[in-house]
Amino acid sequence: MDNQQEIFPIVDEAGNVTGSATRGECHSGSKLLHPVVHLHVFNSKGDIYLQRRPDWKDIQPGKWDTAVGGHIDYGETPEEALHREVREELGIIDFKPEFIDKYVFESKREKELVYVNRTTCDGEINPSAEELDGGRFWTMQEIREAMGKDIFTPNFESEFKKFFGKELGIKYALFFDIDGTLVSFRTHEIPASTIFALTQAKANGHKVFISTGRPPLIITNLGAIEHLIDGFVTINGALCFVGQGCGLVGKGTTSLAISSHEQTQSENCKVVRCKDIPKEAVRVVVGDAQEKRYGLIVVGEKDVAVLDPEGEVDRVFRGEIAVENLGLSKPLETVLEQRILQLTPFFPEEYERELMARIPSCTSGRWHPAFTDITAKGADKGEGILALATHLGLDPHYTMAFGDGGNDSSMIKAAGIGVAMGNALESLKKEADFITSSVDDDGVLNALRHFKLI
Repeated sequence: MDNQQEIFPIVDEAGNVTGSATRGECHSGSKLLHPVVHLHVFNSKGDIYLQRRPDWKDIQPGKWDTAVGGHIDYGETPEEALHREVREELGIIDFKPEFIDKYVFESKREKELVYVNRTTCDGEINPSAEELDGGRFWTMQEIREAMGKDIFTPNFESEFKKFFGKELGIKYALFFDIDGTLVSFRTHEIPASTIFALTQAKANGHKVFISTGRPPLIITNLGAIEHLIDGFVTINGALCFVGQGCGLVGKGTTSLAISSHEQTQSENCKVVRCKDIPKEAVRVVVGDAQEKRYGLIVVGEKDVAVLDPEGEVDRVFRGEIAVENLGLSKPLETVLEQRILQLTPFFPEEYERELMARIPSCTSGRWHPAFTDITAKGADKGEGILALATHLGLDPHYTMAFGDGGNDSSMIKAAGIGVAMGNALESLKKEADFITSSVDDDGVLNALRHFKLI
């Protein structure tokens, strides 16, 4: 069995040593971050070598795992640990490792800083009889068929999908927030690098979806990529639909007026989800806004109403975010006759907590300091992604979500891979699997290249 008294270094997420602890302490659920090295061994045919973990291992016994994986000893560098582990586990002395990345892996029992490497080896491999229960090369077809069947360790599955999905020929469903992710807050346009990246991703067989808090009426800034879009999660997941050309109107813009109730969609466009807010909660928020005179956007299943007694809605939406089409809003009484999918009140975060306590049937997603988006519980971007994945027969493990705001948290968690933009909230970055550069610094392009989707 493993030596539970072995000393491991404790590190921060940059890899700096901050202390030490025993193996037993690190694997006790303490979540002390400790470093490990992984080496993925391929042969020249593209097959990958996996080791079988012995039944006496304290974590994931009997599972197939990365060719080499081991803890970094206290006082040892990642490079020294990698060469030691490869020699001990596979008997290989002469090899050229390629460092890929490092990331934090967390399970119920432990939290590791993983240094990921790969190499190519066509020579003899001699798995240690003391440390391993054998090993062999697997074809990509075998890997693909065994995924999700409790044959591999969860760590291997997630890591392989993250860094080597291209070898499996995996096609991803890519979900993008709009403001601050696809569209720059500075220029109010989609950067040329993002247009290029999405064009390449689409050409490589990946699907492109929008996941936004905006209602269809004000999705007016995606003209440059609308021909690439396969579907939409809108209104923070309250209204989801699929199909290219879903009722697109306007001068090269994506401005949709779509009603699931009246089925006003084309043969190529289908509403997958439409979840409304309970009427009592709508009455509470609308009445509160009228009484306290704060701005409110009321989103019905077909139309939008805007209450703007102090001009704050116009100042923020038109002035800061360059939102168009609010002039097409309808009278409040007209919209209230419809099912209400979202309420967007303009008040500070402190008051948000007080109001939300009065409407327990709803949830709130704030992505701007001036306002928040209120939807029915169960209507969020994460649920929207899962709804589209179910409808289209997509494996949720092969979804990738890109976001920057508070209302992106649910989709970052729900997606197989969650990507936070460099300009994202710090809280979102902590939840993401990967942090790319900012929207204005080729963030989408850099992330898709990192994951080898383009």
